[in-house]
Amino acid sequence: MSGGIWMGKGLSFRGFGHYFPRHCEEIPADLPEAPEMEAAVLGPDLGVERRHLSDDVETVPYMAVEAGRHALRNAGLEATDLDLVVFSSWSQRRYAPEDAPRIAMRLGAGRALAFDVCAACVGFVHSVQTAAAMLTSHQWRRALVVCSDQFSQRLKPGRRGSYVGGDGAGAAVIEAGPPDDSRLRDSVVLSYGEHAGVSKARGKDGWTVSLPSIAQVAAATAGEATDLVLRRGGLTMADVDWVVPHPGSTRISEELIRRIGADPAMVLTNLRTRGQTTSATIPSALSEFTESGELRKGDLILSPAAGAGWFSGALLYQL
Repeated sequence: MSGGIWMGKGLSFRGFGHYFPRHCEEIPADLPEAPEMEAAVLGPDLGVERRHLSDDVETVPYMAVEAGRHALRNAGLEATDLDLVVFSSWSQRRYAPEDAPRIAMRLGAGRALAFDVCAACVGFVHSVQTAAAMLTSHQWRRALVVCSDQFSQRLKPGRRGSYVGGDGAGAAVIEAGPPDDSRLRDSVVLSYGEHAGVSKARGKDGWTVSLPSIAQVAAATAGEATDLVLRRGGLTMADVDWVVPHPGSTRISEELIRRIGADPAMVLTNLRTRGQTTSATIPSALSEFTESGELRKGDLILSPAAGAGWFSGALLYQL
């Protein structure tokens, strides 16, 4: 690979983790018909067979801590080995204090610098890029990126679309090592103020509302981010082993796959078995598919995403 902003920086994913709430809900077969606007967002197939719903104990920080512990175990590290914790969430955002310092403390990484970011469904890509930029300053060596959301609580009950959202968390440990071991190749995050109204949730407990154009906007913008990282790397989709995207919905996923020219057989998500967990979709899928052996060391992976803000982004990396 010839290019990428993190080439020669020695950054690699050391381990992944996930947490899903104990309560798993099977999606009923007799869901109500979606109104025209909602159908344009979801597509004919809901794409979710079951999802996880958190209880009063399984808060956003609780799930983040559990996913972080899982990632640390898989990385063979202790919480005290961390220098940096970057936490992404939007569904239950706190103005002050931020959640990240408490998450770091509960993990046992109380001396690590910890802070929150957002970018909604692009939160994992944004967090990885933020952590990578800080790790290359050589002030920090190991970072935990953790994403946790309760999307089920941001969808209006009773509608077909409310069954898409699930709760969960995903995490990744990123380590700075020798320059010749640069498995995190490239990343990009883009913003589009002109699309700010495509998806929004007003107020602390406001329901998420998306325009019918969301699938087209998501595919176009995530496609732009994908094109950029592939072009900088001198690559095409034929060079990529797997695509692990933020799926959004089946309609969004289908539009994105078509836009980037990916073979559907090379696309891995946990949407069908876990629901749409917003910022946690990509890291939780990486954790699950790494554990199952479907993703293997050396695989070249592309992770595109798009979401409210409007943001898009993409990661290119080897395991």
